[in-house]
Amino acid sequence: MSIASPASLLSKHRLEALSDGIFAVAMTLLVIELKVPNHGIASSQALATAVLEQLPTFVAWAISFFVLAIFWTTQSRLFHFVGRVNEPMTWLMIAYLGLVSLMPFSSALAGEYAGVSFAQIVYSAHMILLATFSLLLVRYLCRHPELWATELPPRLYHGARFRTLSLMAVAVIAIAINAAAPGFGSTAFILMFPLTRIGRRLERG
Repeated sequence: MSIASPASLLSKHRLEALSDGIFAVAMTLLVIELKVPNHGIASSQALATAVLEQLPTFVAWAISFFVLAIFWTTQSRLFHFVGRVNEPMTWLMIAYLGLVSLMPFSSALAGEYAGVSFAQIVYSAHMILLATFSLLLVRYLCRHPELWATELPPRLYHGARFRTLSLMAVAVIAIAINAAAPGFGSTAFILMFPLTRIGRRLERG
């Protein structure tokens, strides 16, 4: 087992605070793309039509918020076992949080241009990158027990790996669906609801 020098070890609480702040801001900014229809609308039918026109944006918001919630809860459970962090883990976490902060942009792109394949590719690629860095973070921690506060059970890694690999697969499926039925690619992410439940069961053993 490698032992990190005291100078290379950092308090986990600073990193947790940064992470919570970025997740909170990103999840809040997602809703900005949902606009109240213009005040010139005078009838219920016209208002309903204007609201329904934002359905792709609403779907992108709901999916993005849910996915970020999955990553945040996974990270929160993971940090329960962390006693300290070192510099490599810190920079890995910062790269991961950079991808989290980009979610409002890719979500807005997917909502505004739901029928355009490139928008779905960008959104799905972002999901894959986010899942990749999340998995790298969990894997790094599992391989460095000197950073643990208490023993990290293998089942936690298995559950996180299942969820992240599932998200990558669903992101690829979303691109294929959007190519066949423009505007419907993001519906593939609904699969994350049952897949997340399976991942939780794996964590519980």
